[in-house]
Amino acid sequence: MGTLNGKTVIITGAGRSTGRALAAALADHGADVHLSARGKAQAEDTCRFIKDVTGSSATAYSCDIADPDSIRQFVSDLKTATPKIDILINSAAMWLSGSFEATDDDHLIAAVNSTVTGTILLTKHCLPLLGMSEEPDILTIVSKSGLALDGQSEPNAAYHATKSAQTAFMNRLRQTHPHIRVMSVFPPDFESDLEYKSSAWFKRPSPGTNRTMTARHVVEAILFALEQDRICSVESLVLGNSASG
Repeated sequence: MGTLNGKTVIITGAGRSTGRALAAALADHGADVHLSARGKAQAEDTCRFIKDVTGSSATAYSCDIADPDSIRQFVSDLKTATPKIDILINSAAMWLSGSFEATDDDHLIAAVNSTVTGTILLTKHCLPLLGMSEEPDILTIVSKSGLALDGQSEPNAAYHATKSAQTAFMNRLRQTHPHIRVMSVFPPDFESDLEYKSSAWFKRPSPGTNRTMTARHVVEAILFALEQDRICSVESLVLGNSASG
């Protein structure tokens, strides 16, 4: 297995939920974590949490993934802070549920801007720093909604579309940039609001109908993919909730 120790990792959407837990886990595994949230205060709060729980330091940035100017400023700040990126993790995205027809136009546009355009622009502007790494990785947390014919019913049709676009972008990037390990993770519905290493973090939910995995399972799957030897690229990691024990 490889190691994350000393790797420079960029992760978006780290102000809350799974992004926050993943940032903490990466720091706990020795990575040099640079994390962003829409608000700088959120990102700084995650850095304090990481320090308290793991003893490791992380660097906070503000980045509204739906705003091209904010993305460009974020990458400019990264270029000042670090000479390279070893791992880029696209975690930020906008959730949409409910009736597609009833969804406000502005919410539809914002979902596309954040999940699709934001992922594409951030990846584009990070490529030069990824090019300075000897072992560059890009990992995008997609969703099973990004897979064709997935049966999840709750997400809005537009959410399915944005996640499908992320999937297509990663698939093509894998072809055009073979020197980069490009990985997509497809979690199902899961309990996302767990703090890293809290008592709830370590619980082991029993399989069953309408039972779901937790953020711990998703984070551990991502760490598994990133820590593989370079000869092994986990290009698509599809997770599912088991109904049987």
